[in-house]
Amino acid sequence: MDKKKNNLFLKLLIVIFIIYLGLFIASQSGYYEKNLNREVVFTSKAIKQFEKDVEDGKNIDLNSYIKKDNKDYSNSFTRAGDVVSDATVKFFTQGISNIVDVFKTLFM
Repeated sequence: MDKKKNNLFLKLLIVIFIIYLGLFIASQSGYYEKNLNREVVFTSKAIKQFEKDVEDGKNIDLNSYIKKDNKDYSNSFTRAGDVVSDATVKFFTQGISNIVDVFKTLFM
């Protein structure tokens, strides 16, 4: 019976770790930067169209050049994954620096 409980706990731990790893990779993969780059491309196209319309003497309405179709796909799980990954990075960074400091005081 104890082996089944331990096995279930281990499986749950592995699933949680895989979910964490997936969220961490997604947050670090540059998805946000890719969206910003896409907005810059859209903006460049809009500027070129605006300049062409000015040269042609057309009526200009700024709202026709500005498109806001950005969708935010973040939810509580992605925000929680970001918080956990940031805390993990901070913990390991400070932990390693503290261990190095301890070794410095012991051996120097």
